[in-house]
Amino acid sequence: MSTQVIFDRIAQKKQELAALQRVQALSENTDAHCIELNRQMSKVVKQYESILCIAKGWSSAFENSTLVDIPQTNSAEDDSEQPESVIRISAEHS
Repeated sequence: MSTQVIFDRIAQKKQELAALQRVQALSENTDAHCIELNRQMSKVVKQYESILCIAKGWSSAFENSTLVDIPQTNSAEDDSEQPESVIRISAEHS
């Protein structure tokens, strides 16, 4: 084996090593992105769990109460063109 062939193989192996190092760096970068994405998704899941818990609480509150509509007028004048606004409140069961 000539010296030139050895030098060529060493150069080729250096190129292969550089390529592997780039792949490794990309992999580590991807791992960091995946970890961050997973952390962000965990936050989103916790937020949705909280929203669902609040929604279940409101749902239970409405299921267990009687609602009464209370008309509200926007002004002292009777304006027949404006629809009447309504506030809905729960009434205690007797």
